[in-house]
Amino acid sequence: MRNNLARLLIRWAVALMRGGDTMLAVYVMMIHKGLIKLEQVPTGSRDKVAAVLEVAEMDQNGNII
Repeated sequence: MRNNLARLLIRWAVALMRGGDTMLAVYVMMIHKGLIKLEQVPTGSRDKVAAVLEVAEMDQNGNII
């Protein structure tokens, strides 16, 4: 059981380090929960995160429109 949990955590950490869609989802969730603002997202991902927020019908603060 402990080994399975460790493997899962390692896979999750590697996926986050790679970036891509996983990090976009994390940034959108954090903005929606009010933990960060769009300005705090790294500049390389900011446009993509803004586009995802728009598609999800949320404003730049993560509030549902």
